[in-house]
Amino acid sequence: MPAVKLPDLPVSFPLAQIIARDLGVRAAQVEATIALIEEGATIPFIARYRKERTGGLDDTQLRTLAERFAYLTELQARRETILASVSEQGKLTPPLERALWAAETKVELEDLYRPYKPRRRTRAMIAREQGLEPLADKLLAGAGDPETLAAAFMDSATGVATVAAALEGARDILIERMAETPSLGERIKALGDEQKARADFVARQPMGRLATAEEIAEMAVYLGSDESQFVTGQTMIVDGGITI
Repeated sequence: MPAVKLPDLPVSFPLAQIIARDLGVRAAQVEATIALIEEGATIPFIARYRKERTGGLDDTQLRTLAERFAYLTELQARRETILASVSEQGKLTPPLERALWAAETKVELEDLYRPYKPRRRTRAMIAREQGLEPLADKLLAGAGDPETLAAAFMDSATGVATVAAALEGARDILIERMAETPSLGERIKALGDEQKARADFVARQPMGRLATAEEIAEMAVYLGSDESQFVTGQTMIVDGGITI
């Protein structure tokens, strides 16, 4: 496969500047330490014998710097893979490339990549090909009894031979939609320290974890069923930060 040429944009990843900002030191100190690490020097050696090159960074600062350097190096390698993948698809716009270059965490990078990530053929894709997306919309809107709604989508030509098959396909579509909803990730990013904010958010959940897409989809199907006819004027708050 020929090499992918990325657009010539004024973007970069200032690794040393980011680490310097995080540690509250000068970029020159970071650059000097990175050079020593790449030469094969260990942290104890640098802390004891190379203070003149690092500007006096102590052992704790050096270890934190080395950890951040390793993390950001992995982040950069992943960024380059993602940039090449999106470029190959012909979808790498200037705003998207700038956003990918600006990402400073792996979670943020993967969130940006998710809409462009090549997928295997999922159950939800198959359900859409069978024409079941309108059924999923009706179930989510509570437009009637699920089995009655599903009966109208039975079609042996598309492989939807039973009501149960139609409901299962619609459920697969709902699960995929909810798994890809970016609102929680966007709210966490807005808090600044993304990793800490995510950990704090999960810790606040009664179950100690985020709800799964499957659990949320089951609630959506329930709200569209006869069994929920007396649940009116209610807000269903699903553990994991999603309101239905």
